[in-house]
Amino acid sequence: MQRMIQCCLALLLTVMLACNKDKTPAAAPGPVISTVWPLEGTASTIVTIRGKHFSGVRTDNTVKFNGTDAIVIEAAEGQLQVVSPKAGATGAITVAVRNVEITGPVFTYTAPPEEYTVKVFAGDVNAGSIDGPVAAARLKSPEGVTMDAAGNLIITDRGNNRIRKISAAGIMSTVAGADAAGFVNGAAAAARFRLPWKSAADAAGNIFVADRDNHCIRKITPDGTVSTFAGKGTAGFADGDRTTAMFNQPLDVTVDAAGNIYVADNLNHRIRKITPDGTVSTLAGDGTAAYADGTGTAAKLKNPSGLSLDAAGNLVVADRLNHRIRKVTMAGEVTTLAGDGTSGYKDGDAAAARFADPYGITVDGSGNILVADLNNHKVRKLAGGTVSTVAGTGKGFLDGPGTSAQLSQPTDICTDAAGNIFVADLGNNCIRKISLMK
Repeated sequence: MQRMIQCCLALLLTVMLACNKDKTPAAAPGPVISTVWPLEGTASTIVTIRGKHFSGVRTDNTVKFNGTDAIVIEAAEGQLQVVSPKAGATGAITVAVRNVEITGPVFTYTAPPEEYTVKVFAGDVNAGSIDGPVAAARLKSPEGVTMDAAGNLIITDRGNNRIRKISAAGIMSTVAGADAAGFVNGAAAAARFRLPWKSAADAAGNIFVADRDNHCIRKITPDGTVSTFAGKGTAGFADGDRTTAMFNQPLDVTVDAAGNIYVADNLNHRIRKITPDGTVSTLAGDGTAAYADGTGTAAKLKNPSGLSLDAAGNLVVADRLNHRIRKVTMAGEVTTLAGDGTSGYKDGDAAAARFADPYGITVDGSGNILVADLNNHKVRKLAGGTVSTVAGTGKGFLDGPGTSAQLSQPTDICTDAAGNIFVADLGNNCIRKISLMK
């Protein structure tokens, strides 16, 4: 009997050993991705991946962005923090732990924000009236800047009642006017303006000036002869022939390829048009200081102060006291491009963005709209339905990167063929140049 029991035990032990020999350990569960944040960004963005079954040992986790290894900086069973690879591209994120891989959502690479640098181009904080090399030149409350067809920078030097020019060689000279207010036509040195605001140049080299407190549009020919192009010289409102038409503090002008001139008629709250034959009409606005989109006199503006033309021939308008950027077609249809109507400072979606007295405006060679945002002391950009800040952190006088530079009441803005931005920095009595960092 004892021998039989021993045989049975031996047989049972053999079976148990055989069973244990064939049995393999259960596989560890694979990683699971539940959320990834953010799902877009530039290279070197810190990305948090949440889920489970990750390894607490950092080097046991392999994370890739579209097949390119990312750096894992923190690891826990339920969360990984990684840095998007510099050489990465838009594509799926994968996580591998202990040779088990799972594919997560797509991470979208975005371009890094553009970086600009600001420096003084002409003048300094000390007001004056000095021609010559830009380093020694002096201005007094420069109000307007525009570029002519020859690449000269035309400056409406409001406080000096002069129109100035900076050549490509960096020499400032007086185009017309003197350091005294008046209303005199004639040769450049004898001509007088009364607080000229902004100007525009046509293809032939003529300069048109919004002579604010003379309530008219003046013309300067290439030889410096000044005449009154439209307006009677007294404040009012009247369309018709240019000699009897009336304006009320016109602030800005722009001219199209056909020679039509458009006027931001400030206190008439209208956009006016002057044809080459001298006929003045109202393109948009009914004279009411209010806000409404619409066509012609159904639209309403409030102290429009800046004008520019886009590549399609539409006007873009700095609608100053509506704190909005508007568009006016040649049919007079007015729509809103940016701004929620509340004075303030907010970048982002155009409809929700905020400006504080947008004053000057231009369209660059890429179709971006640049704005001299007067009381935010900044230069803003509207591109692709998004408003961003190009330069300015607050009122002051400081050159350097756009993110730290300071401006004081920028009133107008233009660009050259190379994409450099020129700003009439009124409060600092100078012209600033803003360039894209390479």
